[in-house]
Amino acid sequence: MQTLEQTQQFSFQSQELPTKLLDPSLMNGDGHWKIQFSRLANRKENTFGYLGITDVGTISYSGYRPWTNHELLQAAKRYILQTRQESLKPHVARWQAALKDQTITAKAIYEHMLQLGIMPEQVQQALRLKMLNDFDAFLTLGGGEASFIPSAQLRDIIPVPGIPIAELLDESQKRLVLWQQLRPIIPSMNMLPVLDPQVLDAANLPQSQRQWIEKIVQHQRPLSKIAIGLAKDPLEVARLFAKWVRAELLHLEPLQQTQSTKVMIIDDSPLVLKQFHSLVGALGYQVEVCQQAETALEQIDQVKPGIVFIDINMPGITGFELVKKIRQQPNLAAIPLVILTGEQKLSNKWRAQWSGCEFLTKPLAATEINQFQLQLQELIHTLVFGPSMISGA
Repeated sequence: MQTLEQTQQFSFQSQELPTKLLDPSLMNGDGHWKIQFSRLANRKENTFGYLGITDVGTISYSGYRPWTNHELLQAAKRYILQTRQESLKPHVARWQAALKDQTITAKAIYEHMLQLGIMPEQVQQALRLKMLNDFDAFLTLGGGEASFIPSAQLRDIIPVPGIPIAELLDESQKRLVLWQQLRPIIPSMNMLPVLDPQVLDAANLPQSQRQWIEKIVQHQRPLSKIAIGLAKDPLEVARLFAKWVRAELLHLEPLQQTQSTKVMIIDDSPLVLKQFHSLVGALGYQVEVCQQAETALEQIDQVKPGIVFIDINMPGITGFELVKKIRQQPNLAAIPLVILTGEQKLSNKWRAQWSGCEFLTKPLAATEINQFQLQLQELIHTLVFGPSMISGA
């Protein structure tokens, strides 16, 4: 069994990860960069990012675990529509069974795919899209730490050539800008598209285009599931639906979450509690409010929320003091916590980070409420459900 020796490591702040990965002094041989994002450090299940390096300056894999023989088939099923054809389904089923029994390698599956008519470029593009969508999430997760785990045989078990790090990061940065531009229209890939029949009738679209739009939307699936169904890049699907939203052919509604998804806020202001309840409730979550910080621990223990938002300045006990008390309770310590404040002080942000919390500024004007709701949604998706919910990959 191979010993996983960590040879190099670095820390990075928000938006610093690309710069660190391009640092020549940190470019190693074959192996994985294991990345711990501070935003996810307090999740019940540790969530790490992994980057597979198969040559100096080249990335061949990314994901939330080191490369295994399963990764190639999963990427192909996600991004190559051909793998879902009836003629290929028996082959895919056999590969999956062999992977379960550990009697086949990714390289062997790749060779079988080529024999069945899947082109090398299709497999390369599938892994490329997977890496780009992983980076869509990685680049929004803030700072953290990374350590390098050598793996001399990695290039022998990943059958597809990698991508230069500089090229991948350049494209990822461009995608980040596009996602930010889309955010006011597509706040999340977990939104549900709903057609407006009267507008659709008045649009006089070609019959084939109208039928295609109706077919995509009729199953009442969120955008993330639509992207999977079409075997498309979530960014491509988001841009398409943004176009339709702008044309008012459809609108987006929050996907109703399960009853077990509870979001809690602790604040002494009845007005803030009411506003928070309205904004988060509109996203489909069950909201629990607490106006008395002194009783918050007991209420958290009873409610078992997925995430808790805590005001800094409260009478009797401060938000940071409450955070400390929560972290001292073994059954509550893993709950993601977010500090809320109306004061944009850098010292408060640093204290939140040192306490293992996220930090969010309350809206100070009516014009900031929409952006505040988008930030709430992104934090909840990331901290409760994990980074894959961000882009819907």
